[in-house]
Amino acid sequence: MRLFLLAALLLAMGIHGESKKPNIVLILIDDLGLTDLQAFGGEIDTPNMDALANEGMMFTNYHTTSECAPSRAMLLTGMDNHNTGLPMIPEVLPWKYHDTPGYEGYLRDDALTIAEMLKPAGYKTYMTGKWHLAFGGRETAALPHNRGFDKTFILDATGGNNFNHHSYLPYYSESPWFKNGQKTELPENFYSSEFFVDQMIEFIDEDITNEAPFFSYVSFQAQHIPLQAPQEFIDKYLDTYKAGWHALREKRKKQAVENGIFPSDKEIVDSLSSFDSWSEINEEDKKILVKSMAVFAGMLDAMDFHIGRLIAYLKEQGLYENTIFIVTADNGPEGNDPSEHEAWRNWLKTTTYNRDYETLGGEDSYVFIGTEFAQATASPSHLFKFHMSEGGLRVPLIISGPGVKSGLNKNFTFVTDIAATLNDIVYGTVDERIIGKSLRDALAGSAEKVYSDSEAVGLEVTGNSALFKGDFKIVRNRPPHGTNKWELFNISDDPGETNNLANDMPEKLIELIAAYDKYVETNGVIELPADYNWAEEMQINTLKMNAGAIYRIAFFII
Repeated sequence: MRLFLLAALLLAMGIHGESKKPNIVLILIDDLGLTDLQAFGGEIDTPNMDALANEGMMFTNYHTTSECAPSRAMLLTGMDNHNTGLPMIPEVLPWKYHDTPGYEGYLRDDALTIAEMLKPAGYKTYMTGKWHLAFGGRETAALPHNRGFDKTFILDATGGNNFNHHSYLPYYSESPWFKNGQKTELPENFYSSEFFVDQMIEFIDEDITNEAPFFSYVSFQAQHIPLQAPQEFIDKYLDTYKAGWHALREKRKKQAVENGIFPSDKEIVDSLSSFDSWSEINEEDKKILVKSMAVFAGMLDAMDFHIGRLIAYLKEQGLYENTIFIVTADNGPEGNDPSEHEAWRNWLKTTTYNRDYETLGGEDSYVFIGTEFAQATASPSHLFKFHMSEGGLRVPLIISGPGVKSGLNKNFTFVTDIAATLNDIVYGTVDERIIGKSLRDALAGSAEKVYSDSEAVGLEVTGNSALFKGDFKIVRNRPPHGTNKWELFNISDDPGETNNLANDMPEKLIELIAAYDKYVETNGVIELPADYNWAEEMQINTLKMNAGAIYRIAFFII
């Protein structure tokens, strides 16, 4: 099937023009808030990504999905997640749905990746980092080495330790690492961000005499739990977050306004009012929280440092000027706080992980920033990862390189637009399976809307839903942070989602719900039962994946 699709793609598109095709570097960051990068309003040192932002186009109204695997599948294929086999992360996918088309839990053969699309145009294709599309490596046909990538070194899990092979949750006995489609061990002195860049440079350098263009996909583990970083990066931020989460959320909002990311005359939700106040936290807990944020910042800083090494290499080899860079994230920041659950604390005791203050962020340390700081890093948006509010969906997008003008684009854009754009740049057209829109005109400086007011963009992941149409958005989040009822926002006038218009504009609500129902029908979306619980589902799936490992069942985070 895939060979037939590739042949059809080549015949339909042809090769666009005779000019030298650009190299492409796609950088994907895990669990990143809109204002984590300094160019978007953050306080963390990210000079290399900021430089790409200054040279290129910053998309300030870009949206992805609320979870990693569905976002990755849509990013790489340009298709809706329910047509790729990844409607949600496979760890929480109810087992009974695996035989339903689109719910397989791994990347389907007929969902062509960007690498497969670019191969007919002569591209060399490389990947390092997190894949998470092959059912923990059990579905070998879905590993990147079998999906168009010539050379790969990847993790096929939702996350893992950044210094060794240890898993970060009981679902995996060990982190599943693969090199060129075969199980492999990690090298000595491994640190994820450093190694992913080292390996990518090695892949490119091995083919340096080949004049073919290359597609490089670097998918970092940063900023996924467990947060870990070399000590020298952590030390820079030990005093940065002592004022707490309220101060951070407000500071980032002000800087986002100054940077042109968020309008100065718009309100934001007082999202932290439903959580703990910083003043109520005892001093010992504050110490852990402040240092956890220092680890978070250090991890992002370290990643940016190693991105700088890749950029420097490309400049040294004379490749930089003909390289398109795309920097984005899979979803918003991680807001789960596993320490609130006794079962998780009991599981942690069975591992080599610890939460000691002195070594927080080190090899055996298990670090997370918690719900409140996640909400602060999502500033100025509401909520965070797993939710269809803007804090879960709205993340940075930077595109720079030949033919790309510098500036801000504030029009709505979507995760499937990346594959469409690369198709258009290389072939001069967009494959019919791709539902996204090409951003080629936007990259050339056009301020025209990418999507017309009559075009609807729907989303469903793990029972949470959204639909965008024109200036409006409907959103439905499940408890505990939602009511499972539709809310309506004019996100053009109210980008902070502060004013639910469901009662004031019933006809508009009905119009968008009808568009969502059509989206459901078109894409075969299964409505999850009201009592579905992702944590319980993961417990069930862990038993199925690890027969006999009952002692490891606990409350899990993703």
